Amino acid sequence: MPNSVSPASAQNSSGGAAVDNVKPASAAPIAVSSAASKYTEQPVVSIHRWNEGLMSLRINRDAAYSFVPGQFARIGLIKEDGEIIWRAYSIVSAPHEAFLEFFLVVVPTGEFSSRVSKLNIGDTMLVEKHAQGFLTADRFKDGRDLWLLATGTGLAPYISMVRDHALWQQFENIVIVLSVRESSDLGYTEELAFLANQSPRAGGATLKFVTTLTREPVTGAAKDFDVLSGRINSLIVSGKLEQATGLPLIDEHSRFMLCGNPDMVECMRALLKSRGFRMNRRLEPGHILVENYW
Repeated sequence: MPNSVSPASAQNSSGGAAVDNVKPASAAPIAVSSAASKYTEQPVVSIHRWNEGLMSLRINRDAAYSFVPGQFARIGLIKEDGEIIWRAYSIVSAPHEAFLEFFLVVVPTGEFSSRVSKLNIGDTMLVEKHAQGFLTADRFKDGRDLWLLATGTGLAPYISMVRDHALWQQFENIVIVLSVRESSDLGYTEELAFLANQSPRAGGATLKFVTTLTREPVTGAAKDFDVLSGRINSLIVSGKLEQATGLPLIDEHSRFMLCGNPDMVECMRALLKSRGFRMNRRLEPGHILVENYW
């Protein structure tokens, strides 16, 4: 689930900070009816708090709701004055799961996330009926090694991908690299470490999971996954990331997804381009797909 930062790509409005389409409840009856037909109201079924400012929640999934791992949902809350606040968040859950899961940062002064943090199980949220987004692995038509690079809650779409069977059959190696400031900002590490330790599955990919801390010294190796120090771009420039994973970055095999802080995304995009990797486009297959969080 996302940080209180939601996904923002060229095709959608920004993730965790911007407000998408606020619709007043006082709109004309026809407008309200039209708006209501675009979303369903679903109860919260589970809440998990990773720390004071980081949480995950699950809401019931309407039977007709479909999505591809990597896409995002627009979810809403009705304010006290009747306005609806909408935000876009990457979906953490897999298509076969009966709930929609989200990973978010709680901003105490945030109009949306501060309200989400006060929800209880059974409270309801609004969910637009159609998922959106293009950060999906099926956009890569070839490649052996998939590098999933994230900061913070940019991890969310990658959890959805590795919970789904299809990704494990598409690539030989899957590498998840998660950068956070401090170890207390980590989420989903037990799940990812378990999946990594259980791989390779029969006839499927090997998963490698690496975390890196940017504002906390690394005092020792984690039990179940690698912990490095520094920003992702620095680890690539120094060669430490390739050394930790045992996989070289080469255009024939390597494919990349970038999701998270826009500074990381832009820095990594420039770095990868300088090494000869290209953006993946519909009519021009390449190596890089991008999603911004902010």
